[in-house]
This record gives sequence, structure tokens and C-alpha cells, in this order.
Amino acid sequence: MDPTIQQKLTDLLRANSMTPDTLHGPTLTQLFLSQMRVSLYGGVSSIPMLPSFLKAFGPLTEDTPVAVAEVDDREVRVCLVTFSKGRARCQAQDSFPVPGREYPAPFEDLIYAVAELLQPLLDRAKRIALCLPFPVDYDSKGDGSIRRFPGSMTVHDFAGKLVLASLAQELREREISPLPMVLISQPAAALLAAGVQAPGQRRYLGLTWGSGIDLGFVAPGSIVLRWPGIPGDLTLFSGGFSQAQCVPFGLVDYSKDRDCYGPGLDLYLKMVSTDYLGEIYRLVMIKAAERKLLSFGCSRDVLSLTWLDLDTLVDFLTHPETGGTLAHFCREPQDREVGLAVGKAVLDRAARLVCANLAAVLQFIGGGREADAPVCVGLQGAAFAAPPLKAAFEAQVQSYLREALGLHVTLWQGEDMLAVGSAAGALYQP
Repeated sequence: MDPTIQQKLTDLLRANSMTPDTLHGPTLTQLFLSQMRVSLYGGVSSIPMLPSFLKAFGPLTEDTPVAVAEVDDREVRVCLVTFSKGRARCQAQDSFPVPGREYPAPFEDLIYAVAELLQPLLDRAKRIALCLPFPVDYDSKGDGSIRRFPGSMTVHDFAGKLVLASLAQELREREISPLPMVLISQPAAALLAAGVQAPGQRRYLGLTWGSGIDLGFVAPGSIVLRWPGIPGDLTLFSGGFSQAQCVPFGLVDYSKDRDCYGPGLDLYLKMVSTDYLGEIYRLVMIKAAERKLLSFGCSRDVLSLTWLDLDTLVDFLTHPETGGTLAHFCREPQDREVGLAVGKAVLDRAARLVCANLAAVLQFIGGGREADAPVCVGLQGAAFAAPPLKAAFEAQVQSYLREALGLHVTLWQGEDMLAVGSAAGALYQP
């Protein structure tokens, strides 16, 4: 690449917080860590530490079917999970679009959809597990209320309503006696699934990264100093990290945030969510066109785009000369170089931020310090199904977590992790 173009490109990426000097790992880690501690102390923090009061380990009762309902911002999925000799079998799977995604919906519609899909499974199930990606305020008695829904959903009349109590009431109205139920977060389910599918590790974490971002870990409940008298037993925590604001916004992030839901909210999420990475790339390429880094034809084509998804970007990064729309736009060698460099920078930034988040949790729990006791991180989400993004994340795990910080971690991905982890969580509870 021409040195002048290279310098202009570097300046563009720096203005958008996409260069190593604007993404200093230890600084980002300390920012996440400080917000976590402030939350535990009861101060004003953008990262709520959410104890679930759920046991993270126990016996897996053989041949005890668990009806699992997974809810996210796209659909409700159900299946029946049974463990035999430590292995999980998922069957009777079904799904339905989640209420509140395509149209505004009351909380009751969401509960109705869950009950509707669960009902055919309940004549065989012994327990129910409901897995949610939304931050939940638990009541220490096994239930909890949803703190908020993501910007991609519009659900009303949910504030203060206990989720499992609402589901039990819906089942009673269907003349179904409610079974023992557990409410579990997605990152906690990923953690528990890693424990089931990759047994023998001393510590586990759960990382869910897709349209949302969150981490689950195990710690004594007594670390939550804002609640005097909380039980000191080990419990599953979720971080509520999608709400974090301790991140280095760049120029295009400000314009995207302005036109997005909740300006000023969920800044970290808007920088790493798989829903937004393609759009971030489009906006940076528009800035590249404005700075004369692209040919006239490529600039014209880029400016014609009104939206770009991650799949289109991944296609281009994987097959630069034949990868669909963007490969067609970037036909000239210099355009291709700039386009690939911007795409790599967008994904690298997301990977750096997520690894800084992961490092903060590892340092918080004191995990990964010993080579013979690595922390096993269960990975779940669309980010890990996009090869260039997964590769960027794994590269940052190696260079930052392992080499720079000297932390010992292993990564694990299994099948049906949310269903398996949720079912395990249901069986672990008394």
C-alpha cells in the first residue's frame, strides 16, 4: 500500500478507536474491573453484578427429563434434555418467533409463548428450566424479575413481575400443575454446559457473544457488599456487561449511537454486537471514501449502501475477490487493501474489547494464575460462528490473556450448550 494512503488509513482507524494505541488492554481491563467493584459496593455503575443464588455444581440425576425454554431477542426455543452417563440428549425441539421483536408486546405475551411451547413436553418432564439473556434481579428465593429488554425488543408491563411466578400462573390457568422451575441466565448456562461437556477443570466461565454480550462466573454471594447479610455460598453470577459504558468510542460510534435506540446506553454492546459490526464497517468505509482512500467507483458503491450485516463482511474477508457485494465494490487492488484493513480493524477492536472484559472477570475471581489449573471458558453465540471474528478473538486470547497477562485459559464450544447448561442448572438445585 502507498505510504501516504497507509498513513491516512491509520489516522482514520485511530479516529475510530481501532488502533492498538487506542485500545490498551490493561487500561480497558481496569475500566471493566473498576465498574464491577463499584457495582458490588452499591455505587453508580454501568455494569450491574447480578447474583443468581443458584448452585453451580451438584449431581446430574440420571434419566430425569428437564423441559428447557430458551428465550432471546429473536425466538423462543424449547427442548427436552435428559442426562445419561454424564451425556446430554436433546429431543422434541421446537421454536417460535419471540413476542416483542416484530411488534410491541406485553410481558404476558412472552410468558404465554413460553408456556405454549413447553406444554407438549410437560407430561414427560420432571423439571423446567427457563434460560434468558436479559439481566435479571433475583429475589434469593429462586425467582427474579427482568431488569430490562434489549433495544431490539419492545416489551411493556414487565417491571417488578416475577418471571417464574408468572409462568406458573399461566400453567395453572392451563390446568397444568407447575413443576420445580429454575431461572438461569445465558452466560451461566454456557458455564454449566462447559462443566458438563468438558469435565475435570477447576474453574469455569461462560461467555455469550452474539447480538448481546455477557459473562457468567462463580463467586461467593457475600462479595455483593451492597446487600448486607447475603448468603456467602458460592453462586452463579451474571455481569450485565452489555450495559457497560467504559469503552473508547470512536467517530462512527457516536453517529451510530445517535441514530440507534437509547443514545448513550449500552455503548460496549454497540461496539461488539454481531448485529452492529457490519454497520460499523459500512460507516468507517464511508469515512474512507470521504478521505479519498477509495476509488471513485468504490466510493460511489459504498455510499449507495444503507445497511450492511456481518455475514456480508465475513464473506468479503473470507473471499476478498469473490465474496459477494463487497468484493464487487472493491475490485481495484487499493480498494481491496483498504476494505480488508478496515474489516480486520473492526473485528479486532471487538475482539480486544471482549478479551479485556474477560481478563477483568478472570482477575476478579483470581482465576488462571496457575498453569496446572487453567480456567475453562464456555463459548456460546453467533460471534463464534463467524470464522474471521472467532479467529480474531482467539488471537487476542493468545496474545493478551496468555502472553501479556500470563493467564491460563482454555476455550470450549459444545453442542446445544444453552439447553444442556440450563438443564444441568435445574438438576443442581434442591
